[in-house]
Amino acid sequence: MAITFTPAREEDFEPLLALRGAALRESLERVGRFNPQRGRERFRAGFSPEHTLLIHNEGVFAGCVTVRDEVAGTWLENLYLRPEVQGRGVGGRAMAEILRRTDAAGRTVRLSVLMESAANRFYQRLGFIETHREDVDIYYERRPPA
Repeated sequence: MAITFTPAREEDFEPLLALRGAALRESLERVGRFNPQRGRERFRAGFSPEHTLLIHNEGVFAGCVTVRDEVAGTWLENLYLRPEVQGRGVGGRAMAEILRRTDAAGRTVRLSVLMESAANRFYQRLGFIETHREDVDIYYERRPPA
């Protein structure tokens, strides 16, 4: 199945906030951090359409991801998939394309994941190595192949 990306726009904020809630609620509840108002504030503070890509699977909206190139590498955040496409390889195919691009540019990718999230296993399978932990998050990085 073909994965494509399109740039996000400011008007995508509300639908992506709803997607975030659907994708994260269970994990946030497990660590006692589910708070819709705090989630809105955090997502609003970090939402940058210029760095956010909408993920389409066979032309149908499937999720989003934020990819920010920084001096020390690429920071990946907000990889959210619609619940009905989770576990169907969409995230893996989206990440394969992102990692193909960052590897070609020689960039290290960094990200953080909630401690109780199944996403930890997903990123470990993709070669991400834990660097440290803070509060309820685990931080990872993946260096480009030599």
